[in-house]
This record gives sequence, structure tokens and C-alpha cells, in this order.
Amino acid sequence: MQIIESIIFILTIVSLGFLIKYKIIKKQYMIILVVVSFFSLIIHLAFESTRWQLYPLYIAIILTIGISLFSIFKINGFQNKGKIRMITLILSGLLMILSGISKYAFPLQEMPLPSGEFSIGTESFVLIDDNREESYGEEGKRKIKIQVWYPAESTDGYDLVPWLEDGQVVAQALAKDTGLPSFVLNHTELIMSNSYLEAPISETFDEYPIVVISHGWGGFKNLHTDLAEELASLGYIVVGIDHTYGSVATVFSDEEIAYLNPEALPDRDTTSDFLGYANTLVNTYAGDITLTLDELEKMNTGDISSRFEGRLDLENIGLLGHSAGSGADVAVAINDDRIKALFGMDAWVEPISDEEIEKGLDIPILFLRSGSWETGANNTNLSILVEDNIGNTRLYQIDGTTHYDFSMAYMYSPLTKNIGMTGELEGDYLVSIFKSMITDFFEQTLKVDNNVGLIEIRDSWIEVRKLR
Repeated sequence: MQIIESIIFILTIVSLGFLIKYKIIKKQYMIILVVVSFFSLIIHLAFESTRWQLYPLYIAIILTIGISLFSIFKINGFQNKGKIRMITLILSGLLMILSGISKYAFPLQEMPLPSGEFSIGTESFVLIDDNREESYGEEGKRKIKIQVWYPAESTDGYDLVPWLEDGQVVAQALAKDTGLPSFVLNHTELIMSNSYLEAPISETFDEYPIVVISHGWGGFKNLHTDLAEELASLGYIVVGIDHTYGSVATVFSDEEIAYLNPEALPDRDTTSDFLGYANTLVNTYAGDITLTLDELEKMNTGDISSRFEGRLDLENIGLLGHSAGSGADVAVAINDDRIKALFGMDAWVEPISDEEIEKGLDIPILFLRSGSWETGANNTNLSILVEDNIGNTRLYQIDGTTHYDFSMAYMYSPLTKNIGMTGELEGDYLVSIFKSMITDFFEQTLKVDNNVGLIEIRDSWIEVRKLR
């Protein structure tokens, strides 16, 4: 909670307490309360973030200031009009309570702090695939957007960027997708990240290993920023992909926004060829990952001008994904020998064809499964990949979690637990588990030579079960 915002809450409570308990209050006390309340409100509006959760509070404090002024100056004998006075006071109290409930239900969270020694820079790019036509939107070549997080040399003089790079557009699209009023998540555009726009890349090392992150169906590239920033702070170059039309909103410019296309993945229960749609979606995501890797190669050689020329360790590329994004990671890794390691969170591998699954994987892999995905059709292909992988494979499960726990759902509301969207574990606790397991995995696979040994993962949490 912001400091002045807290003061306004306290002042409103004190003012209501005086006005309800005492019909007649010493004028000097009321003048002090009015002056302090008025200037606190002005300072808050001028220097602190306003958001919809506070609008009822603003009305409440304005009403209490108004009642106090009427009492001070004895305007039209207002202090003797008991019913009007009491109704106004009750309304003010209800508005203040409504504001408090709204703030609890949809708080203004802070981003988790990365643990690494590096500061973080970030930059975004729009990529066009000349080899693929768009399947889900307007005719033309497939276009995606990526955001890169990287170790920064210095952040002095560079701007800290918001968590949601595309701000209100993404916030409102997500609210709409989850069935909420469009304004309910607007406050998330005020949350700042730990990354600085276009800061210079660190000179500590000549090259940095790469991790590419893919979100699930209905996600977006900033939905795993906590993991991206953690890895960047530890010396990785991390690339998050907005999978166009599978993301809630991909913002190419103010005039060009591609929203989630529900027809790309229709309802399973009413679609006879659901897995056909799912296969197309996963392979579209996979094509986006391949495009990203191809463009990174061009950046590294200087064919595309960027700060990353000669700085990308293309011999050490890892994939990290959730749900459909992780299924796409698997689809890429099966056929692309550029991939050295893969970490999948509830990897949706069910849509991948039998022919592809039979090819198997021979790289280090860690599959992390939620408790809610312990059973289901997805486990058929997952089991084949785990059992048949001739490389170094691990399968873990975190009990007490749902599919949505493998995202930044904890940034939105503590009520996600109450409605069953997320599990019983606290968000900050889960983040600590994810960060530990992911960094353990990539430190042992991407920061070593090609002879990757037996992967050792810290699994001392009682909720984490090693299944293989």
C-alpha cells in the first residue's frame, strides 16, 4: 500500500468515527482533519498511483470533508438534520469498506526480486516468418512479438519498464478472457518489473546461454516474467514469445493488435476434431519457437543489427514452457538439434502425433506436473517421452497445485484459491520452488560442456514428489 493512500484510509476512519460519535465537535479539531484530509488527497492524486479500487475511498473522504465543512460553518443547520447526516455517514463508511474489499481482492502487487548478481535489461522485437502464412488471423505472413531479458552492464539513466509491456491492452484482454469486467485488472499496468529498457548488455562474459519461454493457450509473454528475470539476473539471455492469436493480446503497434482467436482451440466437449485443432496450435507455437531461434542466429552474426551480435551462446539453448507452450517445446526439441535442454511445466504433449512421439527425445529434460494434471489423457504421451528417453529425464509433481499455478496468477488476486483457479500453496512459496528447480536444471545443462552429467534437483519441499 502506498504511504499517502494509507493515510487517507486512516483519516477517513478517524473522521467518520468523530462524526458518528459526536454530534458537536470542536471547530479546531474539524478544521485540522479537513485540512489534512484535503491535502493528503491532493498529494496522493498528484504523486501516487490511482486505480479503480480507490475510487470509492475518494468519494468517501470527499463526503466526510463535506460533512465536516457543513458542521464547521453550520450551513443551513446541517448538523441538526440527523437523517441526512447519518445517511451520508453510512454511505461514506460503506464506500470505504467497498474500497478496502476491492483492494484486498485485486491488490497492487510487487514483482518478486531476482536473486542473481546481474542487473537486467530488456528489449522487444517484432518477427515475421516469410515461410509461413498466418492461419488464425488476417491474411499474410505469420508475425510474432518477442521480449528479451538479459544481464545488463549498467542501468543508470535507463527507464524501469512495467511488468506488462503492453499495459492496459493486455490487462483488459485477460479480464475479458476470464469473464471479468474489462477494467478489473487495469491496475496491473501499474506494476513495475525489475528490468530496464535497452540498458547495455553486460561485459562480464563474452557469451550468454539462451532460454526461450513459451506461454500456454490464453497466456502472454509477460506471464512468466518472474522466471525470465530470475534467469537473466543469473547470466542467461531469456526470450519470451507472444504466440499471436494464442496470446490474449499481441500488440504490434497502437493500430495493430492481434487478440486471442477462440476458433484456434474450440471447446473440447463440442468439437469432434479437437485434437486436430490442438495439433495445429501446438505446431504453430513450435514454428514460432523455430522462427525465434533462426532470428537469434541472425542477431548473433550481425545479419540483424542488435546489441546481441556475438553475445549469444548458440551451443547452449534451453526451452522453458507451460501447457501448449511446453508441448510446442517438445515438438521443436524432437527435431531440432539446436536444443540442449528442456524444462516443461504441465507440458501439453497430448496433441503431438504418435509418429513424432515415437521419435523420442535424447536431451536432458525435466517435466514438472501440477497435482490437477496427475490424471488425464495427456499422461499417455508424457509417459512415453519419460520412459523412452535415452537421455537424462526427470518427472516431478507438485501436490496441491493446479494448472494455473504454473503462471503468475498469484499477481492478480488471493481469491483465485477460493474459486479453485489456483491451489492451496502460497504464490511466493511456489515461485521459490520454481526458481530453484529451474535454475538447478539450467545451471547443470546450459552452463557446462556437452557432457551433461546426472541432473540433481533440490527437492526438499514436502509438496514436491520425484516420480522419476
